[in-house]
Amino acid sequence: MKFGLFYLFSDFGDIPQDQIFNEVLEEIEYSEELGFDSVWLPEHHFAVYGMLGNPLTMAAAISQRTHHMKIGTAIMVLPFQHPLRVAEDAALVDALSGGRLMLGVGRGYQPPEFNGFGVTQENSRSMFLESFEILRRALSGEKFAYEGAHWQIKEPTEVFPKPIQKPHPPFYMAAVSPSSYEYAAKFGISLLRSPQFTNLGTVAQAFDSYRDMMADQGFDADAIDQPFSVRTFVAPTDEEAKAETKHVVWFYHLLATLLPGAPGRPAPETGYENYPRDPSALSKITTQDVWERGTAFGSPERVISQMKRYMHEAGATSFLHQMRIGGLEHKKVMRSMELYAKHVMPALREEEMRMKEAAVVA
Repeated sequence: MKFGLFYLFSDFGDIPQDQIFNEVLEEIEYSEELGFDSVWLPEHHFAVYGMLGNPLTMAAAISQRTHHMKIGTAIMVLPFQHPLRVAEDAALVDALSGGRLMLGVGRGYQPPEFNGFGVTQENSRSMFLESFEILRRALSGEKFAYEGAHWQIKEPTEVFPKPIQKPHPPFYMAAVSPSSYEYAAKFGISLLRSPQFTNLGTVAQAFDSYRDMMADQGFDADAIDQPFSVRTFVAPTDEEAKAETKHVVWFYHLLATLLPGAPGRPAPETGYENYPRDPSALSKITTQDVWERGTAFGSPERVISQMKRYMHEAGATSFLHQMRIGGLEHKKVMRSMELYAKHVMPALREEEMRMKEAAVVA
């Protein structure tokens, strides 16, 4: 079992933003003491939905505050900057951290971000494919030129410093659409999964298809890390935890305004079919909806039960927990981490052993 934290840096915006980052750094340091294995950082722009524009900058800071935990990006939006710049920054973080970088990549999905950078969203897939090829070759130590429709390298070029991990830091892909699953399987890349845009059954079914495609390419999907992201909050009682679901409701209501197809944000004609057809439905989510599905909020006993469901139904053995959501207070997040480490981690490790023993018998 692997246990990580995921920080979206979404906040109501009613406390100083430097305070947010300082509190998050304190939480990350403490999480390593508690036994969490990793921390994951996303790239978002132009909204309090996610206030971290460059995850690799934050990753460099975290590398100097921690000693053992892995540091992941979830994800770098490749169409928004030249892939050689991403490669340079990633290699530096890998060097600074002693080889602890996990590099999650994707093509982005929020129209305001594409509009802000003047990038045509319909080109996101072709831009991503070119960018990933350059990124992979650059981090593998190649010196090369490249002529693509979106990116050009006019003369043979290599990046410095070189990453510590060979042939390169491990890649992860955010995947919602079928084509993304196919591309990840083609290169044997780990997935970053979440029941955020679809239900758990759909996520599990897509992963089964990905597992089959991986096998066709000669890869074993179950032999590599496959993180599963869950919004999580552990409190002493269910009643106290349920009172905090309001933060997730705020998150979904804000997300409803940012997705392709949201009011005033026409969806690209192709490439985003697996996102909600009617994003406004997210604006109708209630605290009861959040309590019942897609999260793990509650007392330790309830969270254990919910997490076991994700293990059995989605085959998850590596979790990313988003514990700081919306306006959740720092002290409550710290306590949630403590309760999770004390009660939930041991229970899930025991469940994993039972599942392995049952599989051997079967």
